[in-house]
Amino acid sequence: MNGLAEKVAFVTGGGSGIGRQVSLRLAREGAKVGVVDLREAAAQSVVEEIVAGGGEAIAVVADVTSAAQVEAGVERLVDAYDAVHFVVNCAGVALGEGGVVDCTEDAWDKTMAINVKSIFLTGKYAIPRIIAAGGGSIVNIASVFGMVANPDECGYAASKGAVINLTRQMAVQHAQDRVRVNAVLPSDCDTPLIAGLLGVEGAALETAKAELAAPIPFGRLAQPEEIASGITFLLSDDAAFITGVSLPIDGGFLTK
Repeated sequence: MNGLAEKVAFVTGGGSGIGRQVSLRLAREGAKVGVVDLREAAAQSVVEEIVAGGGEAIAVVADVTSAAQVEAGVERLVDAYDAVHFVVNCAGVALGEGGVVDCTEDAWDKTMAINVKSIFLTGKYAIPRIIAAGGGSIVNIASVFGMVANPDECGYAASKGAVINLTRQMAVQHAQDRVRVNAVLPSDCDTPLIAGLLGVEGAALETAKAELAAPIPFGRLAQPEEIASGITFLLSDDAAFITGVSLPIDGGFLTK
């Protein structure tokens, strides 16, 4: 895609799932990638895969709910590659916390911190660097459940709704700064996060995945690579006049 080569990307949650696929895809397109993850081994594994394929990447170990660590992570990327052009906020959590009666305060706070506060923090510290680099693009991962109710996850649904409107606010505020901000809305995706949430293995896991896929018109879960393709498009110059949108990548889920 156009406009990705030699650009520098800060990808949170880059050690696994959608974040891993985004990191790999951007590297294949010629971008330099900061693979951001709380787990150093996971981030380093993705970096090694990128380097083995001829790309450039560094591991950035950071807790994305910590202002000091996010700021330090952004500066580490700038020190390595002299700029930041892209941010992709893939870090997220789904705890299966239940409704408001059953959800614990700790589960609510953790969900909001990882799913929403992290996007506030990466924006706070990366946007000035993106502006200094002449502009760029941010993509946030929201969810179809930011648009429709999920009776079993009050915190998750609330957090993803917040991501959608925060995306709009950032897009409007920074349009004149040449910073585009968009979101993607995946349906349930076949990632380690989903497997961990389901809490089963083997045949039981496949059955549980099939149940999750049943409301999706395509009849299957999204694949991380498919979400990464949509994100890559929104980052690229092919989407140069797109900002403030929330793009469903959901196999038709929201059409029903």
